[in-house]
Amino acid sequence: MIISKTPLRISLFGGGTDFPEYFQKKKSTIIGTTIDKYIYITFNRTLRFDKNNIKIFYKNNEFVDNVKKLKHKVVKEILIKEKITSDLDLHIVADLPSYSGLGTSSAFTVGLMNLLKSSRKINISKNQLARDSIKFERNTLGESVGFQDQIHASYGGFNKIEIDNKNIKVTALNFDKKKLQQNLFLVFTGLTRKADDIEKKKIKRIKINMKHLDKINEISEFAYKLIKKNKIDEIGDLLGETWNLKKKLIGNLSNNIIDDLYEKGITAGASGGKLLGAGAGGFILFYVKNKYKSNFLSKMKNQNIVDFQFSKKGTQIIKI
Repeated sequence: MIISKTPLRISLFGGGTDFPEYFQKKKSTIIGTTIDKYIYITFNRTLRFDKNNIKIFYKNNEFVDNVKKLKHKVVKEILIKEKITSDLDLHIVADLPSYSGLGTSSAFTVGLMNLLKSSRKINISKNQLARDSIKFERNTLGESVGFQDQIHASYGGFNKIEIDNKNIKVTALNFDKKKLQQNLFLVFTGLTRKADDIEKKKIKRIKINMKHLDKINEISEFAYKLIKKNKIDEIGDLLGETWNLKKKLIGNLSNNIIDDLYEKGITAGASGGKLLGAGAGGFILFYVKNKYKSNFLSKMKNQNIVDFQFSKKGTQIIKI
C-alpha cells in the first residue's frame, strides 16, 4: 500500500495574477504557504476475481469493471493517463472540506499524480509535478485554474512564487514565522463553492480588471519586502487592501454572509483579512495583532475557527 499526503495552502498575496492571461504580459508574484491540513490518498494494487476490480472510496464510493465508467472525473482521467486501469483500490480522505478556498482540488490532483507516478517507480521533480498537474487540470479537465495551487502542493513551505511567460521560480522565505502564524486566524464561512465557475468569469474580465490585478501584484511585492524585514504587523492592512481589490474583479465574490462575518472579525479586533480562494465561500483569513487576540477569540467564539500550523513539505509518499 502507498499513501500520498498532500498539504492544503493559504494564499496571502497575489492571487488572481497566476493566470496566463495576466502573467504572459506581466510577471506575477505570489506569497503563500502550505499548512498542516492534508489530503490523504491510499493506493493498493489488488488481485480480485470479481467483476468490479476497480474500487474508489470517497463520499460517493464507486465499484466498476472499467476505468472509463468512473464518475470521479479527476481519478478517471489520471488513471487513464498513467495507464493504470484494473485491480486497484483508492481511498480518499481530507482534513478540511473541498471547494473552500484552500487549494483542495489542485492538491488532490498533485497528490494523486504523485502517488500513481510512485506506484510505477517514476521519479518526478517538484517543478515537473507542478507543471504536469497544471497541464492536466487546464488541458485534460478543461478547468479554469491558476498556477499557484499546484506549485504550493508540490513544493510545500512558505514561498514567494514568481511566474512569467517562460519561467516558474519558487523562493523559500526564511524569516521568523512564529509571530505571523500565531496572529493568523482561519474562519470558515459555512459556504462552499466550485472555483471553476467563478474563475471563468474573472478570466473574461482580465483586460477590464488589469489595473486592479496590477495593484494586487504590487501589494504582493510590497508584502514580500515587509516579510523580509519582519514587519509582520502591517500584513493585516495589506490583506484588507487585497480583499477590497479582489471584490472589484466581479460582482459576486462576496455576499451578505461573508460580509457580515468579515465585519464581525474586524470589529472583534482584526486589522484586516481576506476571503481565500476564488470567492463566494470557503475560509476568511484574519490577521489579529497580539494585543487584540483575546478580544477577537472572545467575540468570535461561536465561529468555526480552524487551528493550523505552517508546514514545510509538499506532497509526500508514505509506503506501508
